Amino acid sequence: PDADEICNGGVDDDCDPLTDENVDGDGDFYTLCDGDCDDTQPAANPGEPETCDGIDNDCDGQIDPDEEDGDGDGQLLCAGDCDDADPWTYEGAPEQCDGIDNDCDLVVDEDVDTDLDGDGFNACQGDCDNEDLTVYPGAAEICDGQDNDCDGIQNADEVDEDADGWLLCENDCDDTDAALNLDDADGDGWTTCDEDCDDTDATLNLDDADGDGFTTCADENGDADCDDADGGVFPGATEVCDDVDNDCDGVVDGLDEDGDGHAPPECGGDDCDDDDATVYPGAEEICDGVDNDCDNKTDDVDADGDGHPPDDCGGDDCDDHDPTVNPDEPENCDDGIDNDCDGDFDGFDVECEDDGDDDDTTDGGEDCKCRNDLARRGPAPLQTTALLALAALALIRRRST
Repeated sequence: PDADEICNGGVDDDCDPLTDENVDGDGDFYTLCDGDCDDTQPAANPGEPETCDGIDNDCDGQIDPDEEDGDGDGQLLCAGDCDDADPWTYEGAPEQCDGIDNDCDLVVDEDVDTDLDGDGFNACQGDCDNEDLTVYPGAAEICDGQDNDCDGIQNADEVDEDADGWLLCENDCDDTDAALNLDDADGDGWTTCDEDCDDTDATLNLDDADGDGFTTCADENGDADCDDADGGVFPGATEVCDDVDNDCDGVVDGLDEDGDGHAPPECGGDDCDDDDATVYPGAEEICDGVDNDCDNKTDDVDADGDGHPPDDCGGDDCDDHDPTVNPDEPENCDDGIDNDCDGDFDGFDVECEDDGDDDDTTDGGEDCKCRNDLARRGPAPLQTTALLALAALALIRRRST
């Protein structure tokens, strides 16, 4: 099945099941057995007339001499090449100053011996561009990308290395990077050589139209003016409640200057001091002369809820973490705590007197038995020492009188 079909007397070489007698690969009605010399080219078969195309059209085994390109200039003799041995001579070739009819129009050196551009030189006199009056031998080099003086040397600053259409002599700031040029593609008056951050968007440029010190192109800190027509809008501006993103942070009137999660009242919030992160509704009230929780009360601290602020906030509660300790509480003589905040503890508290009801409180009608206990058990060592000290002090005062 992979064999090539050949003309061998009707044998189906490739088992397709066609035979060479009816194989016509190019549709010119000739098969290989009919003498078709190229069954892939319909213009080549025994019945085809010879034409100027470089092909053995009539399959006689020969290509006519005038259908050969002897000089490789891409043109055949039969197609108008008047000298197939000279690659510079063919129909339409530029005329050279060489005494030859280069363009095959039967005229020799026409135009090249004439000063076509009026610069005083013709091609035969060394003008390397006889249609440009700025180009001739000895002309001054100008920034145009041409060899103006026809010395065969192109100035380095006139070569567009990055192909962006701008030369170094035209102030292209970087001739190795096509993205940096003088185009001003968006027409905003700034180019990428001017450090225009986006030359496809006219709203992004270095104008600073409002004079606030910021442009719509981000600076080295990444800050850009979000409204270059309003001098009060720029990165770092004070946010005010005006439906404008004054500080260009992407949030309109989302004031929370102190970052405590609460906006000020003028912006619909409930923060009574948006410059202090410790002040907001629900904050813990501390003794600092400030209304921390925004309840219109300053230093209204009462952590244990017993109705008495702590003494360090100007109150009278000696322990603001225990609701059973405040000036209104009765003294409990057996708990080692100054319950009534009078500065005395248990057995040394003057409130602990025997009221005859044999209990530990002094609530009137009940007994504070700590005095009785002291009498039965005797004073504790520390209490004894204190009592002796008081007695000695009284004796000294008596003698001094």
